[in-house]
Amino acid sequence: MGSAPMQTTLVAISLAVFANGPLFFLERRVFGLPGRWEGPVMQPVIVLTVAAGVVMIVALWRPVVAAVPTAAAVAFGVWATVSTAWSLQPEQTLWKGLVYVGLPFVAWVIAGLDHERLVVALGAAGLALVGVSVALVMLWPSAAIDRNGDWRGVMTGRNSLAPICGVAVIVACGLIAERHRRFGTLLLALGLVGMFGAGSRTAWFALLVAVGVASVALLARKRGSVGVAAGLGVVGTSGTIFAVRRLWDESTFQQRRTIWDLVGEVAADARWHGVGWEAFWYTPELHDHELLRRGSAHGSIPELLLGVGVIGLLLWLIVVGSACVGVARTLWREPGPEAWTWGALVAFLVVENVTESFVLWFSYNWVLLIAAALRFGPGPRTPLERRIDAPIAVVTS
Repeated sequence: MGSAPMQTTLVAISLAVFANGPLFFLERRVFGLPGRWEGPVMQPVIVLTVAAGVVMIVALWRPVVAAVPTAAAVAFGVWATVSTAWSLQPEQTLWKGLVYVGLPFVAWVIAGLDHERLVVALGAAGLALVGVSVALVMLWPSAAIDRNGDWRGVMTGRNSLAPICGVAVIVACGLIAERHRRFGTLLLALGLVGMFGAGSRTAWFALLVAVGVASVALLARKRGSVGVAAGLGVVGTSGTIFAVRRLWDESTFQQRRTIWDLVGEVAADARWHGVGWEAFWYTPELHDHELLRRGSAHGSIPELLLGVGVIGLLLWLIVVGSACVGVARTLWREPGPEAWTWGALVAFLVVENVTESFVLWFSYNWVLLIAAALRFGPGPRTPLERRIDAPIAVVTS
């Protein structure tokens, strides 16, 4: 137990580091540097954060976690590193792949925290990221607001700021349920303000789906009826399909569909192994369409097929599937604020992966999904530290 404060601190720092925006902001805005992954701020901080997670698990602290997703998450990093052998840009693929081998250890630390410490750690990181972003909008608008008038704060764009705000909203509900009402209310308010300012439709959609899915699942469990669960599921699915159809022809989705088609043509030539982890985006001669100059496939599945092929996608699906099934099972068997928080968080992260490449850039999104898989996935796992039977109305009110 003596290492608990160290774990909590590492989790808070990790979320801030793997949000990436603050590191880019420091390099570009504060130090006047180009802002590259290999820059004097970004690369050392990322490597040291991952190394701290590895050291904490290997040398200091070994909580029990699910074996299958742990192996799959590490194997994903190994496969990304192996792709250096055929990568279009081996020097980029090698060091990034090695970092991905270490990311599951950071997730391991997260998975071992009890719920209260987890939401406090994530809440502290969210408060710092969102709070600084809102402050920058007021004090340094030229840096914090893009040319379209959307907020980006300390992040690289609105589609980076809004998902952080979405995570903050979900974590704020967990804080309120854990009796940290002032902290949670402040974080909830800042998260909603940040989402309105960023104006990201994909993040709003993901948040509404996540809160709806977790709340419907918990409500159905409270009713104790599989029939009620199925009925609510049908209503929720129908609503989601309707929303997707309404949004499908908007420009943001039209552009994404074009990008997916373009990268799909490249991925088809290296179907099983991809062209090397993140290598395509460092090969400008292949960016023969202006949308390919945006730096990502805007979707984790096409991104995986492009970089590490079907094999990499399957490893990713094992981790994500373990997280989804595990939290769904926990919502049904052990309903309460903790299960709701994890359920909403996983749903939000998964939906965000549909329209953004959150498997890239050592993202907090990937780390949190691994953590959920390790904590709730098949095989041995850390049991929930506490059983809280308070109604979910406390969380969602």
